[in-house]
Amino acid sequence: LKEAVNLAITLQRPLLLEGEPGCGKTRLAGAIVYELTQKQLQGQQDKDGNPLWWDYRVWNVKSTSRAREGLYFYDEIARLRDAQLVGSDPQRLREFLGENETDQLKARLKDRQNYREFGPLGEAIRNTQTRSVVLIDEIDKADSDFPNDLLLELDTLGFEVPETGESIPPPDQKPILIITSNREKPLPDPFLRRCLYFYVDFPNQEQLLKIINRRFGQSNRKQKQLIDIAIKKFDEMRQLLEDSPGSRPPGTSEILEFLTALLHPSQQIDQAMKDLNTLANRLPLLGILLKTQPDQQLYRDILLKTQPDQQLYRDLISGEEAESGE
Repeated sequence: LKEAVNLAITLQRPLLLEGEPGCGKTRLAGAIVYELTQKQLQGQQDKDGNPLWWDYRVWNVKSTSRAREGLYFYDEIARLRDAQLVGSDPQRLREFLGENETDQLKARLKDRQNYREFGPLGEAIRNTQTRSVVLIDEIDKADSDFPNDLLLELDTLGFEVPETGESIPPPDQKPILIITSNREKPLPDPFLRRCLYFYVDFPNQEQLLKIINRRFGQSNRKQKQLIDIAIKKFDEMRQLLEDSPGSRPPGTSEILEFLTALLHPSQQIDQAMKDLNTLANRLPLLGILLKTQPDQQLYRDILLKTQPDQQLYRDLISGEEAESGE
């Protein structure tokens, strides 16, 4: 992954990241910003004494997003409203707003640039001081035309604003672009050709344990035992559901939330261990890992079939019998 980032920076190409939801794709851009801040700015401060951070901009793509919004937004409605206010009855407007505010309104109306606002990518292209880092998050949420509408801008990293007549040239130091996708929709080939591609693999057990230790810090003996059992059950759950079409195995974010619940200061370790050992019958906890009722039922059914002799599954059966009155 580090090599892919360095290649993207060297070749001045967007880095397209795919991988399971919750595997950390979105966090990569922030990590790059952190590294650049530490290595290049080295504790520098602004005029107010606040730490300086590397220029970082986020474009959160939605289903209604349009490619132009990342570059700029021009508010035609606001300009039309101002023109109507000034042109309808200037004398009454002056009486209502006052001399100063009326003059400000007229001055704003004369300059179209007052109704133009640059988006995250547009601001990064205009930044000539440093190579900005731009995250275009979940590009697959938008419609199929969205990636194609960005082709020219990804090639040249310059753009036009026809409403104001502005021409924004490509910067000498092109932004570092990180684009994420969850594969909700296929991305067009012309768009893919302009990107470097990297698939973020799910962490193995060693990597996962390292992530957990970083998140939760030093653990005592009981906590470590609890974490080891939780990881084992989490791994079994993923293996059980990975081969089931339509199921969504839990990811990194789910196991971290799961452990946060188990290791919460208000939770006794012995009770947490009991909850973990009867997880199939602890639906609120199970809901942290499995997000749909069919996945939860499938998990419970598989465990009852494959390991019916274990105590936790006998507890599960007895609990269901008690609920049914049998």
